[in-house]
Amino acid sequence: MLQTIKKGDKVITSSGIYGLVESVSEKTVTLKIAENVRVKFGKAHIAGIRATEQED
Repeated sequence: MLQTIKKGDKVITSSGIYGLVESVSEKTVTLKIAENVRVKFGKAHIAGIRATEQED
């Protein structure tokens, strides 16, 4: 699953933070979690990719 993460995916982290993928590198993912708020996570801490039809 971690290999398929791409820009634009909606994800949830292992700590329960929901975000939109802004960028992906080999070991990290940058998520937009609010307007003008971006955080960088280790890729291993992405718990899942959310279906696009799910509500925020």
